[in-house]
Amino acid sequence: MMNKEYCRYIHTYSELEGLQHAHSLVYCGALSAQGVVMELRHEQDGRVRCSAVRLPEGSFARAMQLLRYLCENSVGLEQWLEVLTDVGQSYELLENAGTAGMIPDFAGDNLDFCALCRF
Repeated sequence: MMNKEYCRYIHTYSELEGLQHAHSLVYCGALSAQGVVMELRHEQDGRVRCSAVRLPEGSFARAMQLLRYLCENSVGLEQWLEVLTDVGQSYELLENAGTAGMIPDFAGDNLDFCALCRF
């Protein structure tokens, strides 16, 4: 079985009556044969909305830095593509990310977590 490079950051938000609903933002990255796939998931009340991109150029380490930046700054689905553009990162939007999620759950597989993923 081949090892996979994979990283995930999770930012959770509490239910604050009248201010915000409980939800999570999940920032994921995985190395694929075509480049690095990055995904942002918004999870709330059992519903998931996703957006995913493929970075045709650049390193896995750079993608993980971008994911960490997005997480630490609470960048949501509405802004994350603008942030990638602002930092000069080229990407290809992956269609049909919708609610299915493009990054597989690697539970049980051999994983190589990146050293940058400590959060």
